[in-house]
Amino acid sequence: MPSLRSMFKSAFTITTEVTEDDFVVFVVGPTGSGKSWFTKELLKSEDIQVAKKGQHPCTKNVQALRCNFQNGQNNIVVVDTPSFHTELEDFDADQEMTKWIKERFTGNCRGSGVLFLHTLARDPRHPDMLITRHLKTFAMCFNGKFPAPSRVHVVATKEPACILTDDTVDHRQEQLRGTMGQLNNSGSKWKASMSSEVFKGGPDQAWKVVQALLDDILGKTDSSVA
Repeated sequence: MPSLRSMFKSAFTITTEVTEDDFVVFVVGPTGSGKSWFTKELLKSEDIQVAKKGQHPCTKNVQALRCNFQNGQNNIVVVDTPSFHTELEDFDADQEMTKWIKERFTGNCRGSGVLFLHTLARDPRHPDMLITRHLKTFAMCFNGKFPAPSRVHVVATKEPACILTDDTVDHRQEQLRGTMGQLNNSGSKWKASMSSEVFKGGPDQAWKVVQALLDDILGKTDSSVA
């Protein structure tokens, strides 16, 4: 099967509706994890705002982007979510996410999952960065209307401006695997996997990550999602 990257037309539309035929990819992670950067690299769009180092989160609303492919397929929706636990006085990410889910999302879509991004610039064991903390908040936004997606694919990110030694990168990845492993504990609602590569930018690697999540959702190695 052709890869999603090879079929992508570098075109997308902002959508206000999720249909029963859609696969929905929620991009989730703490402030500074690279969510908007990842989405911008995936779609190769200059219209997606990315915060500069040291700035407050630039994503203050939920943006659903429907991807368009050369074969006419358009049933993959990427959802760039705001960061939870930012402590911004004038912004409530939980409320924004809950409102979007209530108004736009349907539990009857073809499949959904979470890409959880974590920057290697931060210790994944820090309370503000814990995967379990952010996913718990994300799941609460579904407010019992229907179950939150259970499939999670964890991606370590390293933006070009982030300077780290190879030893630090390896150590942080090992720490991230440890915190990710907690998601697969007995009794947990989450079913997690982790990308073997650090995301450093580029649409090829971004689509490879999305394809891995879709493989998990479908429970197979062939991402035929048309």
